[in-house]
Amino acid sequence: MIKGYLGLVLHGHIPWCKKSGTWPAGEEWLFEAMLESYIPMLNILRELKENNLKTAITINITPILAEQLADEYMKQRFTIYMENLILRAKNDFDRFKNQAKRKEIAEFHLKNFEHVLDTYYNNYYQDILGSFKWLQNEGMVELITCAATHAFLPLMKSDSGIFSQIELAVDTHRKYFGREPKGIWLPECAYRPEIDLNGKYRESIDYWIHNSGIEYFFVDAHGILDAELLESNNSIGLNTNIGYILESGVSVFGRNKNASKQVWDAEIGYPGNESYMEFHKKDAESGLNYWRITNKELSNEHKELYQPEGALKQLELDVDHYIALLRGEVNSFYNAHQTTGIIVSPFDFELYGHWWKEGIQWLKFLFHAIINADEVNMITISEYLSSYRHTFSTIQMKESSWGEGGHFQVWQNPEHGWIWPYINSSINQLEDVLKKKSNPDGWAQRILQQTARELLLMEGSDWPFLLYTKQAKEYANQRFHKHHQFFNKLIWAAKDPEDKARISLKELENIESMDSCFQQLNLKYFERIEP
Repeated sequence: MIKGYLGLVLHGHIPWCKKSGTWPAGEEWLFEAMLESYIPMLNILRELKENNLKTAITINITPILAEQLADEYMKQRFTIYMENLILRAKNDFDRFKNQAKRKEIAEFHLKNFEHVLDTYYNNYYQDILGSFKWLQNEGMVELITCAATHAFLPLMKSDSGIFSQIELAVDTHRKYFGREPKGIWLPECAYRPEIDLNGKYRESIDYWIHNSGIEYFFVDAHGILDAELLESNNSIGLNTNIGYILESGVSVFGRNKNASKQVWDAEIGYPGNESYMEFHKKDAESGLNYWRITNKELSNEHKELYQPEGALKQLELDVDHYIALLRGEVNSFYNAHQTTGIIVSPFDFELYGHWWKEGIQWLKFLFHAIINADEVNMITISEYLSSYRHTFSTIQMKESSWGEGGHFQVWQNPEHGWIWPYINSSINQLEDVLKKKSNPDGWAQRILQQTARELLLMEGSDWPFLLYTKQAKEYANQRFHKHHQFFNKLIWAAKDPEDKARISLKELENIESMDSCFQQLNLKYFERIEP
């Protein structure tokens, strides 16, 4: 008897990086994710489908990621990247001819690289988005959307900023996947309720979600647990093992702490096991990984060589442990409330395969194991919603995110809070220009559309996040300022498009070639929304 479900949600996102650096920050972010996460996931799901085995995963491909995966320039660059990796692995294979263990690992890498490139061309025809669409149409996955450029929506002071991000997301999802998205991953799982600041009323984030026809989203656990329950006859109370409804009519699900922590947590999470590949230590010549974690306390020079067979054995143990954890969660909830619950487990897609090299293989083992498990099975969020929404209670939520501290301090703090006045001022400037130019001609429209693209790229939550974590601080700083400078030049030109001295055709074409996302964006989305 099924007593509960696993709602696995994978959030695929890479910020726009076309022609904006290669390594250590830039285009290779995308190529690594394609190699290690997206294509291997397609391979697993395709294999399951061919064997008539059904799974149920909810996958978010952010609109800005979709635009890059569809971009012909980026496809060509990925092929060059893969050919270079294959060459490096071949060179390592020859270099380690007298070192049997290293030679074996070099061959392991070589076979993997060749297989990924082969399937990219011969199974998926360089069309990752179309392949996920096929899996969607075959009932293997549910695809959902996210704000267009992964903007941190609660800190936008103009409603057009929120509206444009969500409406463009819906348009882009429909373009690539042929359906209206039923769900949305709010960037950073960041939510804000309705507010009244000094007499200025702002609608809640879910108001705009509801407006776009989207039915559900996710928050971190405390978003649910700190909410106010509006129904006195609710016997369950506040619990992340079931969904809730907001007053807008949109449903919301909270992240299950136990199921997420077991994978995500730096201390107890599976990816930190000593048998798994060490992410941070790379060969000095080829840049490939040859070592296992060994011990998290050891410095890199003391790491031992990777053992693929040992990693596979550990994967089996970790999957068995996770199935037992899931059983415990669903049994506990069902026995307490006589209700079929859902364990919502949202993760960054790139955790599986990129950050945790064996993560995709772990998912494969999990999919097979859960098919044969009693008491628990997998389900997409929409499937659960359609069957159990009548059991949901209505709540009011406070602001929250899944970032450090649980609120907004990662994206707005004294060190890089300077970003937000730039973003909010730019939104207002574009609103002002569009108010005066409601029906721009071809040249003016072209300038305005590129202005909107630069605004969208400025708005990405990646830049303040990278500034906060200092992972790629200088790159994030440069990228934000580059898009802001382009915006300033373009908005100046948009104010008087007849003055050709403000921007030349060559200058515009140069910007367009770098930041070519959302070719069909609707300028109406960026117009000021009057209260």
